[in-house]
Amino acid sequence: MMLQAVLLASLATVALASICCAPQQWEGFKAITTFDPSGVERYLQSYSYDAINQRYAISGNYTSFVSSYKEIWDYGKGTGFRINTEKQTCEAFAVTGTFPANCIPSDAVELGPADYGYGTDSISTIAYQFSDTRDESKNTIALVSSGNCVPVTSTTMVLRPGNNSLHILCFNNIFPGIRDLSIFDPPAYCRKSA
Repeated sequence: MMLQAVLLASLATVALASICCAPQQWEGFKAITTFDPSGVERYLQSYSYDAINQRYAISGNYTSFVSSYKEIWDYGKGTGFRINTEKQTCEAFAVTGTFPANCIPSDAVELGPADYGYGTDSISTIAYQFSDTRDESKNTIALVSSGNCVPVTSTTMVLRPGNNSLHILCFNNIFPGIRDLSIFDPPAYCRKSA
């Protein structure tokens, strides 16, 4: 849960105070590497982001002990679900707060352009650096596509007394829109308890 909050915060601010925001609906994969005093964790998640309906869904090997894990966060309905598809268990929880817009904040410092790839198969990106000190000290460097602010990579250093951590996200296979809206529907065995 804390990891997901950090990952979303790395590209999240209020959309009105931003340099640019990712498209309203998109899907893709996130390769995540986290370094902290306990060691290194690696995850691969599919990610469906729907700002129009204020919800997102993640699935994959989100934890080292659950191989078929899914979470649905629906800010519009105020409900979320943590789902273990292997065991067919489901935990409902309340979703509060503001939907995290995938945006580069207006106070970010532009670090400059960078092209990834080769020749005509390259993508132009812009790197930004920004900090967040509301709850804890976070320093993020994010690369987004220069044309439409699609996330490419994000590196966030979280500073806590005695427990610093580094979170690296690499986004890939991004698809515009949501191909199957049922990704946001909890399975039949879920019972709302939040």
